[in-house]
Amino acid sequence: MFAILTRLAPSNKVDPITKLKIYNGEEVIEKGMTRKVDIFELKEEAPREGMTGISTRFIMKVLDTTLSESDHNCINPISVMETLVKSVKELAISDEERERYLRFVQDSIRKEYNKILEKEITKAFIHGYREQAESLFNNYLDHAEAFVNKTKIKDRNTGEELEPDEKFLRSIEEQIGITDTAAKGFRADVTAYMFYVLRNGGKLDFNSYEPLKEAIEKKLTASVKELSRVITQAKVRDKEQSEKYDTMVEEMKKNGYCDHCCNVILKYAANNLWKD
Repeated sequence: MFAILTRLAPSNKVDPITKLKIYNGEEVIEKGMTRKVDIFELKEEAPREGMTGISTRFIMKVLDTTLSESDHNCINPISVMETLVKSVKELAISDEERERYLRFVQDSIRKEYNKILEKEITKAFIHGYREQAESLFNNYLDHAEAFVNKTKIKDRNTGEELEPDEKFLRSIEEQIGITDTAAKGFRADVTAYMFYVLRNGGKLDFNSYEPLKEAIEKKLTASVKELSRVITQAKVRDKEQSEKYDTMVEEMKKNGYCDHCCNVILKYAANNLWKD
């Protein structure tokens, strides 16, 4: 990401990170809605884009240096970013260019990495909370459908007919920045998409609709104090917290982390993502 950012020309339409994601074929979602930007218009803005910037050789050297300086025969994004900063400071480039490159690493890339890391940890943490995620998903669907169709919900336990719980719906939607005015449209979109999946023989679960999945994951980890207590390797952790921590580490190790990198990354997360 750093190497590509150094090769992108500034745009009046989007910020550098958004431009990078669009060029990478990603959908850029803002406040629950997909942001549409014409990639050809971006290319027309800068015909010679990509012809200057950080080289592949520089990146390979950074990775090589990071690994050679490691005491654990492994590297992680934190150590790579540290080496990137040192290496950029040693480059024979103008002060203005060096300042721009350092901003990319220390600001844009770090913020983006924090988002990626939060998702990775959340995914590992939620692995043991699948039932809760599915329950929130099904409840949201029931209430959103009732809201859109102006009907009531029948309580599965008591048989009572209840009005859709807008307070509950908003508690989910707010997680991804959906405003009061946009909420009605979002609920209609979710309901329409779910009917589309069912009509085409698909199966519904909390992974079915990406914006709603993201909102549910954030809702589940909104109580970050508990998550932070689990992540921070405190001297005193009760049995349940230790089990949660161990489960999370095992899940992360399945996705490429080693024990040392898990320790480094989770401590970084505790210090930078959930300070309070």
